[in-house]
Amino acid sequence: MIKLDELRIFIAVAEAGSFVGAANRMNITPPVVSRSIKNLESRLKTTLFNRTTRNILITNEGQWLLKHAITTVDGLEEIHTHFRDNKAEPEGQLTIDAATPFVLHAIAPIISRFIELYPKIDINLRSNESVSDLIQDKVDVAIRVGELKDSTLKAKKIGYTHRSLYASSNYIKQHGEPKCVDDLADHKCLGFSNPKSLNVWPLKTKTGEWLTIIPYMRTDSGEALKQLSVFHNGIICVSDFTVRQELKRGQLIPVLQDKVEQLPIPISAVYYSERTVVTHIRLFLDFLSEQTNF
Repeated sequence: MIKLDELRIFIAVAEAGSFVGAANRMNITPPVVSRSIKNLESRLKTTLFNRTTRNILITNEGQWLLKHAITTVDGLEEIHTHFRDNKAEPEGQLTIDAATPFVLHAIAPIISRFIELYPKIDINLRSNESVSDLIQDKVDVAIRVGELKDSTLKAKKIGYTHRSLYASSNYIKQHGEPKCVDDLADHKCLGFSNPKSLNVWPLKTKTGEWLTIIPYMRTDSGEALKQLSVFHNGIICVSDFTVRQELKRGQLIPVLQDKVEQLPIPISAVYYSERTVVTHIRLFLDFLSEQTNF
């Protein structure tokens, strides 16, 4: 008889594309994964994965099993979730990963409300400037700003942001206010060392192309870039929601407002798996959609 745990491990291997990835995802060792797959293949008298020294490839029989295994496991998990949710308070650890500006300006102001609603959910909030590997880093939900490229992830749109130009009033007093896009050539434009795509600003040149700046100074941190501008080092182009407090305090002022193209940039909460979302992840996704204001 096929064991449920073997099906879960089989699904993890198929989705991760490796025994090590599946082991990391399920908090078990690679030998346990390998042994489970061998046992499953033995029970079914078939080969589910073709192994090479570098990777594994799922077979046709494996693809058939994957489709039915997901349905089977999902059905059982849905039954369990239904009765558990009706009788118990949501609990579990929730690891959230996002770029530092989003953590500081979007999550930090509202996370206490979520904890008040669900005190038994343990929040592990991680901030960084790079794109995390959800399986390798054991992340439940990651916030991504921009168009998504990874089709293996499920995503829920939670809002949109826009990039605009800002500088300190002291900088403008010292260097003058740019009146048109060409004037930026005589200004100190602050940019990103990574990703360099953020050095393409939402401004059109005379030739109709997007303006690509050559940074006077650069950093890989949006927060560092903002502080450089607050302290009169130059003009920045960042997401609107990251400078709300600085605008209120008068530390930054908009630049070339009438020339900036207001291009909507999607903000998504992404999570792994095509299958049923566990309760505490679903609750956070719903909360984020309702509470965030971009």
